[in-house]
Amino acid sequence: MEDNAGRMDVQFWKIRNRAGRKRPYELRWRVGTTAHSLSFTTKALAQAHQSKLLRAAKDPATEWDPATGEPASWGRAQADWFSHCVTWARAEWDHLAPNSRRSRAERLAEITLLCMLDESAKARRTRPPDAVLREALIKWAFRPGRAETSPDEIASALAWLAAHTRPVASLGDAEHVKEALAKLTKLVNGKPAAHSTLGNRRSALHAALAYAVTRKIIATNPLTGIRLTRRSFADCEVSPVEVPSVEQAERILAQVRDLPAYGSAPNRGPHLYAFFACMFYAGMRPGEVKALRADNCDLPDVGWGTLTLTGSATEAGELWTDDGTLQDQRGLKHRAVKAVRVVPIPPALVGILREHMAAFPPAADGRLFYDGPGQEIIGDRQYRRCWAKARKLALTPSEAASPVAKRPYDLRHANASLQLQAGLDPAEIAKRLGHSIRVLLTTYAHWVDNGRDAANAKMDAVWGRSSGSSIKALTSVNALEIHGPATGQDGETAAA
Repeated sequence: MEDNAGRMDVQFWKIRNRAGRKRPYELRWRVGTTAHSLSFTTKALAQAHQSKLLRAAKDPATEWDPATGEPASWGRAQADWFSHCVTWARAEWDHLAPNSRRSRAERLAEITLLCMLDESAKARRTRPPDAVLREALIKWAFRPGRAETSPDEIASALAWLAAHTRPVASLGDAEHVKEALAKLTKLVNGKPAAHSTLGNRRSALHAALAYAVTRKIIATNPLTGIRLTRRSFADCEVSPVEVPSVEQAERILAQVRDLPAYGSAPNRGPHLYAFFACMFYAGMRPGEVKALRADNCDLPDVGWGTLTLTGSATEAGELWTDDGTLQDQRGLKHRAVKAVRVVPIPPALVGILREHMAAFPPAADGRLFYDGPGQEIIGDRQYRRCWAKARKLALTPSEAASPVAKRPYDLRHANASLQLQAGLDPAEIAKRLGHSIRVLLTTYAHWVDNGRDAANAKMDAVWGRSSGSSIKALTSVNALEIHGPATGQDGETAAA
């Protein structure tokens, strides 16, 4: 209810003294038709709060919070980081893929622990261990609906976080944000964070502050106006010492095929031989191989074939999928849900896949690769364990001690490097691999050296080390001889 001037109708009752109570002085007021009250230890405090409410009521632009009966801006200024992030996680949950949910929860936990906790002596005395706080944040606070059923240790940690994180408004200016960014350059253990880690944290912080702007907790996002040192892409580059040669890759693949039986899956090695071959010969991601079906394969008797990739199965974890399963079945990475990618495959892989389907008939839903009698989607642990065993058996001691081919994903890197060294058009390579040309060149092209010998030969000619060279380096002696007069004027001499 507003008066003729547009102001909200705010009325107060007389402050009353309720003797015998810890906070005896009660301030009572009504905003519109809703009554509210607060208790204070002294009458002066009650009167001071009443004066603040009266000043706010005189401003017709004041937005009132019906739950507290106070200006909404007061509550926003007091909004703590923990509660804000919990609200944000709940609001964004349905719009994110499972792996994105998990990574965002991990980034928010890192930001919280590094720069948003109350560092007062009182807070430190009751602070739970960092490991407990991290688990409480990632697995309980940022997973909507879980906190209500948390065990006592986690519940205590969540309660501490709710009471001891800094106000979001403390990040409302550039100086405080710069301080936070400085802290984010370190890991929790104090060591320097990688450039990619810092970039991911900055991205999460930027999004959290943008949501704070939406909630009107802060007026603008201060992070947009802060320019840092240009981010290095060194962490995005693939090191050549990790990428196996063709001979090394084929040696490990052969060992996978001949891997002795182990555990409860005696045929896991032979079954996964074609799985890893798809990564090496077709440059596929593990999730894309998991989702590969028989009707996606064109495998002619002679020549090249094609694989039509329609989706991916990624292991996100039960906490992050909508149905509580380990795997998330979705479309291709960074593509529309119904997008497909057609990948040409060489005759070698055509033959491997034909032999695989003859030895291991596809699952009921057409998947070429599965695990156990229930034909479940292969877990990351299963194929990584198989790769580690085969790698150890196939490589020499010195090779095994090196970083080469430590991860199955290095097979995809090997495929990309081979395409680049073969001179294929970068646009075609990016299309086959399923990412942008920029990512392709940032990730791989820096160490492709198929032009090194030609460049060295040209420099030998410049330095006069090759016989019959007619190339002369530009010096003060021959500048005029090579390029003519300095200004181009007739009759000009070197002396002039």
